[in-house]
Amino acid sequence: MRNKLDEIDQASRTEPLKEMTRPEIDQFLTCARIGRIGLISKEGPYIVPVGFAYSDGKIFFHTCREGLKMEAIRANPNVCFEVDESISDGSLAKSVIIWGRAEVIEDKERMIPYLQKLIDKYRVPLPFSDYMVRGNRNVKEELKKVRICLIVPHSMNGKKVVRTNGNF
Repeated sequence: MRNKLDEIDQASRTEPLKEMTRPEIDQFLTCARIGRIGLISKEGPYIVPVGFAYSDGKIFFHTCREGLKMEAIRANPNVCFEVDESISDGSLAKSVIIWGRAEVIEDKERMIPYLQKLIDKYRVPLPFSDYMVRGNRNVKEELKKVRICLIVPHSMNGKKVVRTNGNF
C-alpha cells in the first residue's frame, strides 16, 4: 500500500519542466530585478549579480569603467547571462539563460538612453537630466566613471516549472 508521501514524491517527479515561449521570456526579463553575468577572468569563471534592464531583445547594465568585470569583458566578450526566480513553496520556478557578446559603451551620449531606462526601472522615473541634478551630483564626473555593458544575445532559452496540483 502506498502512503501519502509516496504519492507526493511521485507527483513532484512528474511535474514537467517546460520551455518558456519568447513572449514569456521577454516579459520575465523585462520585470526581473537581478541577473547574473558569467565571465571568464584570468582566474577562471567569474559570476557577478547585476541590476539590469531588457529592451529590444538586449540586456544592459551599468558598471564602473575599471575593475575585474570590465577586465574580463574586454579580454573575452563572450558572456552568459542568467535570471531566475522561484517561490519558496516550490509552486513556481523560472530561469532564462542567454549566451551572447558583451559590448562596452563608452560614448556618453550613447550611454544616456540606457541610463534613462535603468533610472526608469530602479528609481523614480524622471528625465535623465532632472535625475542627475538631484543631490548636487557632478554629472560630468559620474559619466566619466560609468559605462554601459550591452549584451547582444546569439541564443537564449527559458524553462519553467508551474505546479498546479497542490502536491509539493
